[in-house]
Amino acid sequence: MDKDLAWRLVKDRPWHHSFEVIPGIWTPGNYAPESLWNELQLPADLSGLSVADVGASNGYFSFEARRRGARVVAFDFRHKDNSGFGLAQHINGMVDVEHHHVNVLDISQEQFGQFDIVLALGLLYHVADPYRALANCASLSSDRLLIESYCIDSTLSAAEASRPIMTFIPDCDRFPEHGDVNRDRSNFWGFTSACLQRMVEDVGFAVRVSDVRAERVFIDAVRNVESSAQTRIKFAYGELPRVACTGDLDDPASWTLF
Repeated sequence: MDKDLAWRLVKDRPWHHSFEVIPGIWTPGNYAPESLWNELQLPADLSGLSVADVGASNGYFSFEARRRGARVVAFDFRHKDNSGFGLAQHINGMVDVEHHHVNVLDISQEQFGQFDIVLALGLLYHVADPYRALANCASLSSDRLLIESYCIDSTLSAAEASRPIMTFIPDCDRFPEHGDVNRDRSNFWGFTSACLQRMVEDVGFAVRVSDVRAERVFIDAVRNVESSAQTRIKFAYGELPRVACTGDLDDPASWTLF
């Protein structure tokens, strides 16, 4: 696309990611994601691999993975026409990056399948039920799960920071007396790095890297169970099937108790 037209399209928009959408044209975002991309340590050539970008926002990580040859599927609670993702696609031509307008709490392996790599970057603290969101992301991954999140280790004593603690963040507009995190109403939770690590392990992954930097934590994990059926997720969000009573109801053998 012509650079002048591209600049007219991206300027004066409320971008989150600041990235080069085409050579020489940068989105005027308030967050530079390149350093996190480098921390992911993904191969320079992702050909033959599939990547799910959950909470894709403006699409920086989706487009970087596609540039390296991956098949990429993005997910976000905003439609791509309203998140900047679709506009970036219109400019950079990467229309083969699939985008689903869906909340992470409604994502399932049954609907979308599995991917070699799942990205959940800057996501979990923005959802009301982070364990379910994590479990859904985990179900999409056949191998690797990469997570980046807000972290409260630096606000706690060393003893507290080592515990699996999660703290609720009240609505900063309605309850300003409780403080805020970046004046963002969509922030629901803060986690210790220990909490996130235990949660990741709980949904069936082994943590290879847990790197805390100031108020952020990055976790690199690999699947270590064959399926979520081996975890306790069924207790959190499933229900056991009925086994009907048969014969004489006064006979103890007629009753099956779980």
